Parts: sequence; C-alpha cells; structure tokens
Amino acid sequence: MLKKVLAIVGFAAAVSAQTPGYPAEDRVPELWQQPDLSFGFYSGYLPIAGTKKQYHYLAALSRNNNATDPVIIWFNGGPGCSSMLGWAQEHGPYAMEDGAQNFTFNDWSWNNNANMFYIESPANVGYSVCEDLAECQWTDANSADDNLAAVLYLLQNKFTALQNNDLYISGESYAGIYVPQLMLRLDMYINETKPTGKWVPNLKGMMVGNGVTNWKYDCTPAYFHMGYYHGLVSDELFNNINQNCDLSYVDAPNPPVLTAQCQTWLNKFNSLVTLVNVYDIFGKCYKNPSIHRKINGMKLQEVSDAAHEMSEVRGLTSDKYTPFLKSKNPLSVVPPCVYAEPILDYFNNQTIKDAMHISPKAAAKWDLCADAFNYTGAQNATQWIYPILKGRYRMLKYSGDADGAVPTFGTQGWINELNWEVKEQWRPYYITNMYGQQVAGYVEVRDGGFTFATVHGAGHMAPQFKRQPTYHAIFNWLNGQPL
Repeated sequence: MLKKVLAIVGFAAAVSAQTPGYPAEDRVPELWQQPDLSFGFYSGYLPIAGTKKQYHYLAALSRNNNATDPVIIWFNGGPGCSSMLGWAQEHGPYAMEDGAQNFTFNDWSWNNNANMFYIESPANVGYSVCEDLAECQWTDANSADDNLAAVLYLLQNKFTALQNNDLYISGESYAGIYVPQLMLRLDMYINETKPTGKWVPNLKGMMVGNGVTNWKYDCTPAYFHMGYYHGLVSDELFNNINQNCDLSYVDAPNPPVLTAQCQTWLNKFNSLVTLVNVYDIFGKCYKNPSIHRKINGMKLQEVSDAAHEMSEVRGLTSDKYTPFLKSKNPLSVVPPCVYAEPILDYFNNQTIKDAMHISPKAAAKWDLCADAFNYTGAQNATQWIYPILKGRYRMLKYSGDADGAVPTFGTQGWINELNWEVKEQWRPYYITNMYGQQVAGYVEVRDGGFTFATVHGAGHMAPQFKRQPTYHAIFNWLNGQPL
C-alpha cells in the first residue's frame, strides 16, 4: 500500500510548484445565498495518480488566521454520502437549517477558527469522479488509501501555504471507519518518509462524532438498550431479547444468524420504534406523505400508517446514510424526518455547479448519497487502531446523546473495553446562552490523549442539531482547554 502512496506523492511533488500557496483556479468568489466569501472559499478536484479518479473537495479557510489556524479534513458517513452535507447543514460558513429554504450565516461555523476541507469520498460519491467503475469497488482499506492520496495531494499541490499547519482528521457516522483508517495510513507514511528529510504532514489528531467503531457494541445493540431506558420498549420485550438474544455484530458485514424467536422479538421492537426518528429520538418525525422530507445523508422514503410500505421520494433515510442498518435488523424501515429538499435543488443548480467548477465528468445529478455504490466493510471495524495511535496523537470522540443510530451507550461500551485509565472523571461541561449557563454535555479524559464528550440533546449529526455546544467542545479541545 505504501509503495503505491509513495508513487502518488512523487507525482504530487513534481507538480506542486505549479500552484504555490493557494489554488487560484479553484477560488469561488461568490455563491448564491452566501454573500461574503472573502475568507477564501475553494472548490476543485484532487486527482489520484495512476487512475481516472478525481476527488471533489470544498475548502472554507479560517475567518481568523488561516496561516496559523489548524487544518481540519472532514468526511461524512454512509459509506457513500457526500461530505458537502457537513458544509451545508452542519458547520459550514453558511448553513441551511431544518425546514428552511435558504442558507443563512452560521455563527458557529468551524471556519471561524480553522481551515475546513470537505472531501467527497470515495470516488463516485457526490461530485467526485469515477470514470471507470472497475476502479471504484470499495473496501475500508482501499478507500482509506485513496483518502491518504487525496489529503497528500491537497497539501502538496493545492494548499502549500498550509502544509505545516496542525492537521486534524474528522468526521461522523461511518467516518468512524474512515477517520482511524486514514490516521493509520498517515502515521505509516510519516514514519517512513520523515527519515528521508522530505516534507510530512503536521498530523496532530482526530475527531469523530457518533462514529461506528466496534460492531459488537454500536448501532442496534446500543439502540435496543437506549430505547428501553428511554421508555420505548416494555419490560417484557426487553427481558426476552436481553436474556435470550445476542445482538452483537448484527450490523456487521457478516452478521450472526438469529433464531426465529429472536427475529420475531426484534420485529416487535421495530414496530415500536418505526416512527421514532432514529437520528434524534426526541426530534420530529413527519409521516404525512405529501411532505417530502429527508434527513442528513440518507435516502428519503415514505412510511404508510398501516403496512409501512416504502416508496422512494427525493431524500434519504438510514438505508443510505447508515446503510449498515439496512435489512439486517429492526431498523430497516425508518421514516422521513427532516426537511432538506432545498439542498438537492441548490447543489444541482447549474449556476452553482459552474461556480464550484464541477467537472463535466461528474454525475449529472448530485445526490446526498450514491445509488450505484459498491462497498464492502470490514468485520473488525476500527477499535483495534486506537491502541496503535495511543499516546502519539490526540483523540476526541464526541457523541450526541439523542442519537439512536450510533448511540452513546454503544460508544461507552467499546471505550470501556479499551480499559484505558481515567485521568479526569466524568463531569458536566457548560455553555452560556440567552438562558444563562446550560449543561452542554459530559466529558471524561482517558490515558493516551483520549477525550470522550457527549453533546447533550444532540442527535446523530451533533454539529447540525446542537451547533453551539458542539463548537464549544471541538474548539476547547483543539485549543487544549478544559471543556
């Protein structure tokens, strides 16, 4: 793998002098509904040497000091969903709120104090280009190889002025796989390249929000317990499943075969939570079929009151943003919840596409998540990577505690399995808003540079649902300050 990467880096170094500092050809001076892009907004492509693949990226440079502020690379989940969702709905300089028709200024944009880069990964997601589908048969490993090549090209070709800034890799949902896998490859690249005296990234750490990490704990096993403790499941059903059914790994690429009785009980669980928004269990769920709605990163479907028959409309549900939940467990039917059709209209507007320099080789229609997408995940996920990185890179795991897709309960399970010493005991952290001081979440610090923080009341996409608390947690952590 590293031989391939070294060849790619050699190619990047050969052409880096062509675009020193910042890529003028990628600059986007103006966009509809986003009146001030003077901080530096960019959109372009990162070619993968030796292939026909090109990765589309967006960049929002820091409003503060781009010369010294950190570089943060962001990935959304799926696998197969566009990272432009993070820019458009979560922490971009302008964001489209749930139910809104237009972008508005985002007070809690992460580019207030960081250089933000959003990469649509893997190729054939969003406006990334995959001309040869034979090159786009994905696994956790080869998608990480491409992400490494894309990040190195970004810093060696496009943004050489930011080469030595602190670098953090971040993402949410299935990026719980993407991010540690990329960190591992960056670490290997740095260790092999640094002795040669050549440039290496100034890698500092990673941040993952509500990310899949260990199929033993994450997703359905955690959601079942979370549902019970939030009053969604009866004592009888909980005891039947908890005492007789092992839900470990039911969402993994190779799930166990459940008994017929366990499947019957799980179907009952499904019927109880069908109209609960799995991405924000306290949020609204709209079952009016005349309202076409979608949630950040999943294909939208309608659910009938009687039979829960599905008919696809414009949008997304968990079968796309979290496809690991699909057809393997009780979450295979999830109702539409959050209005976001204007996002589709915006990114498919030809004027916007032209302004963003979208390649004519990209998909004719941008979608939140790729339809034609071949991806095989690994059974062992990514918990095994954390001990390799321990003590050498800072690690922040944050978790919206109202998420049922990758619940806090499961995240705590695999963190405890690591058995790393607790350095700072579990405690609340606070923000101050118009109502005064409020609990923003809870934080615990472990040995080896590992911080775990909940975001109280946030769902699966914490920066979208709770902007200020998530911003507080991210940037206090980045600055080495207590949350």
